[in-house]
Parts: sequence; C-alpha cells; structure tokens
Amino acid sequence: MNIQAYIESGILEEYVLGTVTPQEKQEVECMSHIYPEIKEELLRTESALEEYALKHQATPPPSLKESIFAQMNFDAPAEEPEAEEATEQQTVSQTDAATPVRTEARVIDNAFDRVETQVVTPAWAKLSVAAAVLLALFAGWSAMQMTDMKNASNEAVAKVESMQADMAAMKAQTEYNEAVAALFRNPTYKHVHLAGLDKSPESAVSAFWNTQTNEVMIDVQSLPAAPQGKQYQLWSIVDGKSVDIGMLDNAFTGKVLKMKNTKPGSAAFAITLEKEGGNPTPTMEEMYVMGKVV
Repeated sequence: MNIQAYIESGILEEYVLGTVTPQEKQEVECMSHIYPEIKEELLRTESALEEYALKHQATPPPSLKESIFAQMNFDAPAEEPEAEEATEQQTVSQTDAATPVRTEARVIDNAFDRVETQVVTPAWAKLSVAAAVLLALFAGWSAMQMTDMKNASNEAVAKVESMQADMAAMKAQTEYNEAVAALFRNPTYKHVHLAGLDKSPESAVSAFWNTQTNEVMIDVQSLPAAPQGKQYQLWSIVDGKSVDIGMLDNAFTGKVLKMKNTKPGSAAFAITLEKEGGNPTPTMEEMYVMGKVV
C-alpha cells in the first residue's frame, strides 16, 4: 500500500473536520492503528487545525451579556409553605386491682394410715426383660456399624469422583497444551501476537494463520469475560478493510478456537466486543487486542 498517496489524498483533513462517511471514518481509524506514519500525520493535522481555530477565534460583543441578562427574570416570588400544627392526646386508663381470694384449709382424715402390699415378679419375666435389653443394645450397635460403613462408602465414592474430575481436567489441559505446541511447530501457520490496547492493557491473544489455506486458529491467554448480551468478534485487516472471521465462544479459556478463514494478504488481526451474534463492522471504541502480521 502507498502510504504517502493515502496521506496526500486529503482524507485525513476531512476526518478531522468531521466530513467523512462512517465507513471512511472506520477506515482512517483502522489505518492509523496499523501504520504509525498515518497516525503521526493525523495528529499533526489535528494540531494544525486547532492552532488555526485558536488564532482566528472571534470575541463576542460586550452588549451580548447585557442582552442575555435583560431577558432573564429574577423577580419571581417565592412561595412559603403553610405551617400545620399537630396535637397529640394521651389517654390514661386505669385498671382495678384484683381482689385476693381466700381459701380454707381442708382436713384429711386418716392421712397417716397406710396399707403395705408386696408384689412378686416371676423369674421368666425377669429373663424376658434382660433379653429385651440385650436385643435393644445389639440393634443399636448394629445400626451404628451400618451408619459408619455407609459414611465410609460415601467418602470413598466422593474421593473416586474427585479423582476422576481431576484426571479429566489434567487430560483436557494436556490436550490443550499439545494443540498449542503443534500450532507453534507447524511451519504453515504464522503466529501473530495480539497485545492488549488501552481498553484492556492486560489482555493477550495468539492468532495462528495458515498462509496456504487461510485457516485461522486462536488461543486466548488473557481476556475479560464477556458481559451478558455481549460477545467477542475476531477481525482481519485486508487492504485497509475489516473482514469478519467469526465470533469467539464465551467459554474460551483453555481452548484452541477454530475461526472462519481469512482472505489472502491479511495485514493485522484484532478483537472487539460486540453485541451477541456480532456486527458487520467493528466497534473501534470496543477494541481489546490487536496485532500486526510480520
């Protein structure tokens, strides 16, 4: 691309003046991210126009202030709220004291006369009680043993399930590491590092572009979770135009994501946060990461 011809085309001046179309505005912002020469010229143009505006600014006439104050009414009467008086009444109620009730003592005749009786328990009844007690003790002991065995069994099952989950996680991590390593080793894939921008400086993503088939794979190292109703979208920059190459799965951690194929001649890759399902053009203010193809 002829950068000098693009600068001399006059589109940068029109961008600063705000007379470009939305598509041209997006193009200028995208090109300024890719080419430092364009960004430097854009800043120089903005500074020159600002200096011109300050140099030729006009001072308003002194009569303007008097005209504005003459139209303002400062004599509007203020209304005072009416005060209301509230009265409180208290009612004191008295209760009569309860009259105590007197009771007379009762005299019980023959209170100290007692008839003694003797109960004889047969031997078989005593044996039955002893057997019942032993049976109850045995049943309680058996129940405790069964409870201990059940708890031990549940703990063993929980440990096995935890080990299985750990093994599954280790297997997934191993497969992910092997997939990323294979992409780095494959000479047909060109690695492009997407660094975090001002929106999210700590973000980082790796893009792998197969220059023969134009297949694109990405590995997200660090990217904030997408808010509700939002989704990340991947773009490639081809001839100064943004090309949609797919939406990122919101569960992108620990995965190598296969995206849409790009077009030959991609100069850079970028990720923006868009509405769920994506947009036909990127939202430049929501660009999180970007990387040039070297």
